[in-house]
Order: sequence, then structure tokens, then C-alpha cells
Amino acid sequence: MIKVSVVMATFNDESTIRESIESVLRQTFEHWELLVVDDGSSDTTASIVERIAAKDARVRLIQMSRNGGSGAARNEGIRVASGTYIAVLDADDLALEDRLSVQVDVMESNPDLVAVASQIAEFGPWGGPVVSAWSTEDSAVQRRQFEYKMPIPHPSTMFRAETIKSVGGYDENCRRAQDFALFLKLRDLRVRCLPEVLVHYRTDRPVSFKYVRRNQQYADLAMTRHRLSLMGHDEADIPTEPRWSAATEIRALKSWLVRSTRERLSHR
Repeated sequence: MIKVSVVMATFNDESTIRESIESVLRQTFEHWELLVVDDGSSDTTASIVERIAAKDARVRLIQMSRNGGSGAARNEGIRVASGTYIAVLDADDLALEDRLSVQVDVMESNPDLVAVASQIAEFGPWGGPVVSAWSTEDSAVQRRQFEYKMPIPHPSTMFRAETIKSVGGYDENCRRAQDFALFLKLRDLRVRCLPEVLVHYRTDRPVSFKYVRRNQQYADLAMTRHRLSLMGHDEADIPTEPRWSAATEIRALKSWLVRSTRERLSHR
């Protein structure tokens, strides 16, 4: 019986995807399937996955007909998933070997939880892994939900499948910040973050302002779409593309400065 469906969206990740898949193959928890959704890669990503899948039937390659973004790719994986739980893992990240086991135990013991994540450790060509700065206490998670912030780190999240399907999965209009858009839908539900590191999260350092600004633009789009939807606006009247605003620029600059400072301090 498949208990966990690991959903991995990928696009041109030939240099990292084998290592990411192998981290799933090493899990101590046995009742899983890995759904790798190729979002129109033009490199050898698909052939790498096919070779692995030929040796392990738990690994399945799903190919999108066109590039729709990671949100659309994850939604396709969620659509065909047969597990009770959905665990996301990016195609350049690494799951520690007890990740699924620990998270399944927590979800089974807490039926009111709709999602559980863990602390993450960042790594990349610059070095690492360096434990991230997420506060994992329940009070901190609830405060971030109340403040319309990301409550838990998405790269290490396991969702209850019935819940993520019931809210429609990821907002495919958000080419970035899809995770933030999803957690807006789950804002009134209970989520949790475990203090132990269960995922190594690949990042680029130093982070560019261009990258942070683009993420902020889509995060603001996600917030706008969420609020207008709650107000009962027709989908046709809800924006599908981010719009420039001075407020977005200021938020992006603040976020970039905070992140850049944390990166510098972590290297000391």
C-alpha cells in the first residue's frame, strides 16, 4: 500500500536530479511512490529519470505536454497521486533518509494537521549545509499565518492529500511564489514545523535582487488573487499577471537586504 506520494517537479535539472531521486530511494520508510513531473525539459532530465524508473517501479516519469511552470507540474503529480500524503521535493534538493518516516509518524499522530514541514539546511556551490533561520515553534508558525507570511518551509513539507486536492492545489497563474499562494488557501488550518533538519535545500548565494523582486511580484499577485477570490469576484475579473507597484519594490528591497545580511552572517 502506498502511503506517501513524493511529487518532484523538474525542468532542465540534469545536473542534480539523479542525486535528488537517490535521496528518496534511500528513505527508511518503504511505502512510497515518486512521481517526477517533467515540465518540458530540453536537456537529458527525462532520460535520466527513465533509466532510474526502469530499475525501480516506485519511480514514475510524467511528461507535461507544454511548459506550464512548477505549480502546474506539481498539480499534475497531485492529480495522479495515490498516497494518503503528498511530500514535495524539488529536483535539486535532498531528503534525509528518515524524512518520510518522521513526517508520516507526526501526521498519523495528529489527524488535525493538514501539513508538516521541518527545519531545512541550505547548501550549494558556495558551501553548506547551513541550518536555515526558520523559527519552528508552534507560536511562531501561527504568528506567520496571522501575518500572511509563509508559515513553514515549503521544500520540506508533507501535505494531507485530501486537503491539498480539496483546495485545488497550486495556483498555476503564479509562476513563482506558488508555495505562498497555496498556504494562503490553508491559512485557517493547522500546520506544523519540526525542529530537526529533514531536507537539504539548494540555493544560490549571493541572492540577486532581481530574483527576490520577481518572487515578491508573484507573492503580491497571490495575495491579490486570494483576497479577490474570498470577496466573491469572478475568475475573469481577477488578475493573472503581476503588476508593478512602489509597495512591491519596497517589500522586495527589504526582503533582499534581510536575506543578504543573513547570508553574510552565516559565513562568519
